[in-house]
Amino acid sequence: MKNYITSACFILTGLFVYFFIIGFAFTGLLLCAIGAVLLLFAILRSLLPLLPKFARLVKRLLSVAVCLALLAAIPTGIWIGVNAKGADDPENAYVIVLGAGVNGTVPSRPLRERLEAAKEYLDTYPEATAILTGGKGDNENLSEAQCMYNWLTERGIAPDRLRMEDRATSTEENLDFSMDLIEAETGTRPETVTILSNEYHLARASIFAENEGIQMVGYAAKTEHPLEFCNMFLREIGCVWYALASRLLS
Repeated sequence: MKNYITSACFILTGLFVYFFIIGFAFTGLLLCAIGAVLLLFAILRSLLPLLPKFARLVKRLLSVAVCLALLAAIPTGIWIGVNAKGADDPENAYVIVLGAGVNGTVPSRPLRERLEAAKEYLDTYPEATAILTGGKGDNENLSEAQCMYNWLTERGIAPDRLRMEDRATSTEENLDFSMDLIEAETGTRPETVTILSNEYHLARASIFAENEGIQMVGYAAKTEHPLEFCNMFLREIGCVWYALASRLLS
């Protein structure tokens, strides 16, 4: 009974987090998944007297799957952490600022963190041009690129240093369309470009940059809230696996 109560607590907590805490949907799903695994182990334990061979086989397979997932998560997390600090020398002619959500017309917290880092970058490297990326989502009143343009120009960044890429709906499209924009402006696709995003996102961005045949120089925007960082860090582990699997299958 204790195991059933524990699994129910995980599932109920996960559902609460998923539906009622904005920005923590992944953590909610992860808690539900942990609860489901615990529930399955409890069910298998109760089946041992009735179906001993079947229950033991499924339990071993499930245990192996859980162990493999944990073992794969460790090096993935380390790789994300290594990339999180960005490059020592991030200077480039172009910096691609990856988009994030817009709340109506106001940047979400992750987008504001990226914008603060973008302003810092443009102030530090006055010759650099920023490519602001991101289309308009269903719940957004304007594109992510336009939101970023408005925010930066209101804080003193010259409009002629900004370019908007407002068609993309994913990180991969962000980079693809941004490189097309740079090529249209300069006549060539650069071999190296600076990519700016939250620290947890830089590792996955490097996968997409490599798909585009460019060498990425990372510039990290710091995530202010530790809990949000943990939530997004765990989410990125799964996203990196998905990106690598898509790359292998393509």
